[in-house]
Amino acid sequence: MSTEALQEQQKSWTQTPPATPPLRHIIAQVVEQQTWLDRLAQPFQKWVLQLFGQPGEPRRTIKDVLNGTWLGHALHPVFTDVPLGSWSGTMLFDLLWLVHEDEGVARGADTTLGLGLLGAIAAALTGVADWSDLYDTDLRVGFLHGLLNGSVALTYVASWLLRLTGRRRAGVAVSTAGYLTALFSAYLGGELVFAKGVGVNHVAFAPGSDAYVAVMDVDDLAEGKLTRVDVAGIPAVLLKQGSTIYAIAATCTHQGGPLDEGTLKAGGIVQCPWHGSCFHLRDGSVVNGPAVYAQPTFAVRVRKSTIELRRIDHA
Repeated sequence: MSTEALQEQQKSWTQTPPATPPLRHIIAQVVEQQTWLDRLAQPFQKWVLQLFGQPGEPRRTIKDVLNGTWLGHALHPVFTDVPLGSWSGTMLFDLLWLVHEDEGVARGADTTLGLGLLGAIAAALTGVADWSDLYDTDLRVGFLHGLLNGSVALTYVASWLLRLTGRRRAGVAVSTAGYLTALFSAYLGGELVFAKGVGVNHVAFAPGSDAYVAVMDVDDLAEGKLTRVDVAGIPAVLLKQGSTIYAIAATCTHQGGPLDEGTLKAGGIVQCPWHGSCFHLRDGSVVNGPAVYAQPTFAVRVRKSTIELRRIDHA
């Protein structure tokens, strides 16, 4: 089998363009084939990650804030509504102004345009923080999404300057072009989230079991070692510390990394091997990002020397 055929065979379905509908297939295929973006995206990603530092370093806290770890919810989607909503208002005011050149309507358009630019700054900062953990076609699509959004922001700055200098009709034309581009870029952002699962909770649909499930003999569980077990089809990671056994989901909520292959840190904390997210094994809560969602936890009991687990509510 050729190298190209092997690489094609190893691709996941999220790395291939959808077959239907035709419009989505064409857009995805065209965007994902822009390999030239990698030459820009990869060095920029490396620089961003170096800027944020490694997990545990003080400056890494900035990335946690931008990811939304403190909020328990991704922060980028919160801010994306501000520029899109504001510039939708700008578009509406501009259309009204074209019908009747009212000064109050013009001020409304300028105000919403400025508000959108402020929101775009926050959306860009949080978006870069989330994007820095992507790879393969997700990295490429996300980078194009960011380039388009940056271009849109520049068109609105240009529109604002044209309006200030008395060339409002030209400003309206420029911002309209920017608005249409923003809608396409928003489509790409939606594709990343809803089709490729970027930024979603990767264990949200793991059902677990309402009954206790036997997973292993207690004598086979090594002290202080992360151990992977299967709980009715759901992977879990165990940690034994003295007479206490902790159990949380082994699939990282951030991007699905295997926590059982991670690093055990002081205080019963496990660090994901993929992007460095850390969780308390005692309750699944997030210590640091980029994860924002807590790990599902399991009730643990030992019966007749057998460890049994039952999924309970997450932290």
